[in-house]
This record gives sequence, structure tokens and C-alpha cells, in this order.
Amino acid sequence: MQQNGVQRFAAVLNRIAEFACGILLGSMTLTVLVGVIFRYVFLRPLGWTEELSRYLMIWTASLAISVGIYRGEHIGLTFVPDRIRGKVPALILSLVIDLLVFGFLLVLLYFSLPLVQQSKLQIAQSLPITMTLPTLSIPVSMALALVQLSIKIILSCSGKGVLFEEKTHVDI
Repeated sequence: MQQNGVQRFAAVLNRIAEFACGILLGSMTLTVLVGVIFRYVFLRPLGWTEELSRYLMIWTASLAISVGIYRGEHIGLTFVPDRIRGKVPALILSLVIDLLVFGFLLVLLYFSLPLVQQSKLQIAQSLPITMTLPTLSIPVSMALALVQLSIKIILSCSGKGVLFEEKTHVDI
């Protein structure tokens, strides 16, 4: 499948998000390991490792939303889509679902912006930072997810289908 500019842009955004998730996950793992070693080996617990690992996990999980949208791998209930026959009804259902998710992401983005503004006045418990950096994960991730979802909707409506040739489903 030949990629056009929109698909390449989505792929670049996805690579950036995947790279950031990898760095953040590695940092979180290292932080937890340092915390465990200092607590149980040196018997000198570090108070900041738990808080830092929590914020790294929030950023990782939030950024992974756009990766899931790009890959079409988010968890979902498939009992309705599995029963739909025909390409046009399936496309309409997919579009309705995508628009509902789009609306939900917009609501999260809208309400997270004042939260970030208010967090400038709050200081983290054990880290010398304001809560702006941890709360910024929500609007940044929602904006990135909205971009990826917009591209997915545009490609679906133009007949280009999903970004990946194969959409994977795991039935539970």
C-alpha cells in the first residue's frame, strides 16, 4: 500500500509517540528499580521514586492512546460490528464510533486545560516541581489522539481504510 502525505504524517506522529512511550516506560522501570534497591538493599527509602514513577506511568499510558488509535488496537466490544454485513454499513458504524470517541477526547481536552492552568499553583508532594508537568499529560495526549483519530476518519471516508493493512482483534 502506497502511503500519501497524510498517512506519512500519521506514521511520523506514531513513531514519536512510540519512542516517547518507550523512553518513559524505561525511565519508570529504572525509577521503580532504584526505589526498591534503596528501600530493601540499602535500607534508605527514597520518597520521590514512587511519585515520579506514577507520573511517568500516567504520561506513558496517556501517550499510548494515540498509538492504539493509529494501530486500531484499542480494546472494544465487537459483538455489534461482527454482526454487520456489508462494507457500507460497517463503514457507517465505524464512523459513528469514531465520532463518539472524537467527542469524548474533545471533552477531555476541553476540561483538562483549566486543570493544567490551576496546577501551576500546586507543588508535588516529594518532587520539587509544580503539578503542571504531570497534568499536562492529559491535554497533550488528547490532542495527539484527536489528530490520529482525525486522520483515521479522513482515510476511512476517502476509502483508504485503516492505517495498517491488517487490523488485529483479540476476542475475549
